[in-house]
Amino acid sequence: MPASAAIYIQYDTAVDLSDLFEDVKSDNGLFKTPTFFEVRIGDDVVRFNVMERTLVPEHIKGFLGYISSRVHDFETRADICHAIGHTRIVLGLTTDKEFEENPAIWESLFRIADMYDGFVFTYDSLLLPDGAVLFGPLMDD
Repeated sequence: MPASAAIYIQYDTAVDLSDLFEDVKSDNGLFKTPTFFEVRIGDDVVRFNVMERTLVPEHIKGFLGYISSRVHDFETRADICHAIGHTRIVLGLTTDKEFEENPAIWESLFRIADMYDGFVFTYDSLLLPDGAVLFGPLMDD
């Protein structure tokens, strides 16, 4: 099964992955917000879809419900929900590779999260840009 992940970003302004990667294609323009970025990572091209801004609030509402059902410590849950509640941009990874097949794809998630003060959601776990796990199965590894 291909790798999947989302990056939750709190910036209000659009992101531009060409600030981080050399070989990037997108549909952005002078007056157009990008809907995707295709990035060459190693021998593979991966796609980061940009969620339409009008869909982000409802998505975050659902994600906050998911977090609440998984994080039972009140204080931890409140802190995570507060941070995720400020999300303005969601990038969704699309690739036909597993992370193990191209570890640079895994690393790219954290480069993006670090650049834009975001969070990575993958393997049903939420991670900080430094790889620290806030909740989920990866916390047990």
